[in-house]
This record gives sequence, C-alpha cells and structure tokens, in this order.
Amino acid sequence: MVAATESSVREMLKKFKVEDGEQQDCMVCLEEQWVGFEASRMPCFHIFHGDCIGKWLQQSHYCPICRFEMPTH
Repeated sequence: MVAATESSVREMLKKFKVEDGEQQDCMVCLEEQWVGFEASRMPCFHIFHGDCIGKWLQQSHYCPICRFEMPTH
C-alpha cells in the first residue's frame, strides 16, 4: 500500500472536538467517539479518532470507508 503524504494529511484532515449528535464509531478501531474527544474529519466527511486515521494514512492513502484517495506525492 502507498501512504498519504504528510503534507496532505496536515492540510486536508480537519481536527475538531466531538459534540453531541456527532458521535459515531471510529471505523479504524471500531470504538465509539465520545463527546469532547478530539476527532479528525477527512475531505470525504468521514470521522475517525485522530490517532487512528493518522496511523491508517501512514500505511494507506484511501479512506477506510469510501476509498477516497488522499494525495501520494
């Protein structure tokens, strides 16, 4: 697999605090995202724990849900 570039991860992932009504399971670790925790939103609008998607994108440049492609160069 090809990793996403560090610059694309920094520029394209949006970090935010999970608010009430935004909770959903992280599809990388399969654990719930709790209100008040920091999460990251990909350009395709899928939400993950920040650490989980960061590690994922070091190994693959695809969204684990919809296969949106992050830049590789």
